[in-house]
Amino acid sequence: MKINNISSLSFQRALSTKEKKEYSKLTADARKELGIEETGAIIFDFNAPSQKGRNIGIGTLNSASAEDFVDFLKELSGITKIQTGPQSELSYKGKFGYFKPQKSPYSGSTFSLGTHTIDLEKLSCEKYGKIIDLDTIKNYDENYPNSKQERSYRADYDYLLGWNKDGVLYKGLEIAYKNFKDKVANNDPIVFKLNGEFEEFKKNLTEDYKKDILFDILAHNYHKEGKDSVNLEDWSYTDRYLFSNKVDNKTREKRINEFKDEIEFYKFIRFIAKKQHMETKDELNKKGIELFGDCLVCFSQKEAWASPECFLNDWYTGGIDPNCSDTNGIQAWNSPALNYDKLGKFDDEGNIISLDKTGELLYRKFKHFMELYDGIRMDAFWQYVSPFIYNQNLEGKNIKDIGNKILKIMEKASADAKGKVDPESFVLELVGYNTEKGKALTKNKYPHVYSTAYAEYNENPRDLIEKCGYNDGAFTIGATNHDNDTLVNISRDEERRNLHEKILKRNLGEGYKNIGYNTEEYKKLSNSEKEEEDFRTAKFSEIFTTKKQYYTLPDFFGMSERINISGITDDKNWTIRMPENYEKFYYSQIQKGYGINIPKAYQVALGAKNSKNTYLINRLGHFADILRKKGALTTKEADEQERLNILS
Repeated sequence: MKINNISSLSFQRALSTKEKKEYSKLTADARKELGIEETGAIIFDFNAPSQKGRNIGIGTLNSASAEDFVDFLKELSGITKIQTGPQSELSYKGKFGYFKPQKSPYSGSTFSLGTHTIDLEKLSCEKYGKIIDLDTIKNYDENYPNSKQERSYRADYDYLLGWNKDGVLYKGLEIAYKNFKDKVANNDPIVFKLNGEFEEFKKNLTEDYKKDILFDILAHNYHKEGKDSVNLEDWSYTDRYLFSNKVDNKTREKRINEFKDEIEFYKFIRFIAKKQHMETKDELNKKGIELFGDCLVCFSQKEAWASPECFLNDWYTGGIDPNCSDTNGIQAWNSPALNYDKLGKFDDEGNIISLDKTGELLYRKFKHFMELYDGIRMDAFWQYVSPFIYNQNLEGKNIKDIGNKILKIMEKASADAKGKVDPESFVLELVGYNTEKGKALTKNKYPHVYSTAYAEYNENPRDLIEKCGYNDGAFTIGATNHDNDTLVNISRDEERRNLHEKILKRNLGEGYKNIGYNTEEYKKLSNSEKEEEDFRTAKFSEIFTTKKQYYTLPDFFGMSERINISGITDDKNWTIRMPENYEKFYYSQIQKGYGINIPKAYQVALGAKNSKNTYLINRLGHFADILRKKGALTTKEADEQERLNILS
């Protein structure tokens, strides 16, 4: 694998504790003068680093190491929001002797939090009754059979989850569940309290949750019988139509009861996942950080099986895209298409009179997300305004007369979950084709999300305001997103650099004069190296000229590795993660001219906004140069060097 400049980790320059005090005040003053309202970090669970000696394959936002990592990001970049990827249970594919988890978080179902988000280490703590021993987790790390260096930068789903749900996470959860039951039987006071929470969780479990669990159990059992577990044609008639009117209640209940022990274990897993999720949300909120979830536009095979009346037979949700010549101009998502005829009754203005089956399903979906998160990113929101579906022959059609009906369902779900409709609780993805109706309906009411990777299509702060009619703050923008190429790779593409350079110079104006660094390390670069670094600096700075911005972790750390290559099946998709020594890695990358040098971004952005605060601009430049110099790799090392009067 190729990670930029991770081999040279000596003589770089981190900030000392003393320096951080001034740095914190300077960046707070800069954010205030720039009018920044929100800075978000896009963090998929698999991006998160693990603690040394506790790495079992994939990171999770629910871990103690992730909490320290978030503190690191907040201290350096002032994040006020974390935008997760979808955190639902991953889908599985199963035939020919394996039952393998899908890596894409967009493959999952709507109503359950994923098993992969659980942090086993927390179960070894006192408040969880120590239902697993920490040494068990350490052994999982120690006995990892592949490259531990590779695992530090790439998530390993197979080791964590296993091809047949026999990975170390499931093994650990089985141990924890057995110990949990034993301690309940022995009246362990802490586990007794935990069991009370579990019983309350089960009492409030929705039918959607229960069906989700049952599908997973049935699919795995069919796999163990040697069948294609996710091909419903291989299921018995009863199981295939279990929640349709083709199966009576008595037969349905009898079949469900056959799996009562497995159901109880899966409920325990879902309980732990939700408990840890809500704990993480509470801890983030205490730090002044909101947690936003990614609300999948698609429904999985599970939902179509659980609520067959809400879906059309042999029709799928997809996207219009003339570039997809092999699929008749269609992005073929292979997601079951909703039956839009069953949304419900609405008045002439789209207000809800009553909801039908499909409308109720969407309402439950939105409400579920609003209860789990402070807000949600609405994936491919245009699909809720101008739905596009296609059949097996790749013949597509638009669904007419939807307008604001689904938007009204979303607003009702928000009001019922939060007590009010708060437009700031939503971020709408409305990019690409077939989006104009969605934009017209929601512009300057709900924030939209953009990426300056497409700056030439008016996706840059200035053009969004001056040409597209957005108010500043009515959109959030990043240099790239999880489907774009990384900023490092874009900077190495001379053609793309030239395409964006005029836009950047126009948008940054006077700020462009501060692009470079007053350090020997920068001055020694070749002209081409300076051009690439200056481009990255400019792209970082541009997003801070507006009120709301976000960044991806590969861009923050200056990595060339992508989160995902959209439309292409690649084993490296959805696997990039941050290393255990992320502090050293960050300062090393910044010293080499990669990653987001926050004081430099603020300095350039202030110049772009014609700030007259020369003291602030100059001090930010001073700290930007410090980060660009050689020296200590961590704050601890910087403190020691400062103590010895080594730092200049």
